[in-house]
Amino acid sequence: MSTPERLDVARELHDGIAQDLVALGYSLDLLLATDGLPQSARSSIRESRLQVDELMRKVRSEIFNLRSQSQQSISTQLQSLISQEYSDFELELDIESASAPPEVGYEIISIAREILRNVRLHSRATRIGINLYPVNNRIYLQICDNGIGGAKMKDGRWGMTGISERIAKLGGSIVIENNSATDLGVRITILL
Repeated sequence: MSTPERLDVARELHDGIAQDLVALGYSLDLLLATDGLPQSARSSIRESRLQVDELMRKVRSEIFNLRSQSQQSISTQLQSLISQEYSDFELELDIESASAPPEVGYEIISIAREILRNVRLHSRATRIGINLYPVNNRIYLQICDNGIGGAKMKDGRWGMTGISERIAKLGGSIVIENNSATDLGVRITILL
């Protein structure tokens, strides 16, 4: 994605979803201030308010990522993503120095972020393996987990579709293996 496109998306996120989440948070705050609200309802509203705050944190992080074009190598960016978001997993990392133009690096990190987000949300995994290294002027990225499987394209689901579209735009290829017979059975291998 080019810099102008990324900035357009960042503005849309800020002016749309981010503002809607702020308004939702204020509405929940007003509900919490209601006199005579039963404790069970107050607890549920507080939990919803915390979830809105977490969503806001994620949206702000995405806006920041879209607005900043990192000059760091892909390997450094990937290490940073893992340490910030996935340190609660048992990790098996083999990350070599790899670099690419900033626009390509942004796309690779976006792909890795979406795959790892899917692992967290859907797989019930406790272990993640990540391999990243250069191969003949290309970049090899493999993300594995010990979850329940199911990494595949589905109608009405856009995560893997978006990942595949990003990879195709970069002239790469993706292989998805769901093999529960191995220790880290779900493997997504990308060559860009």
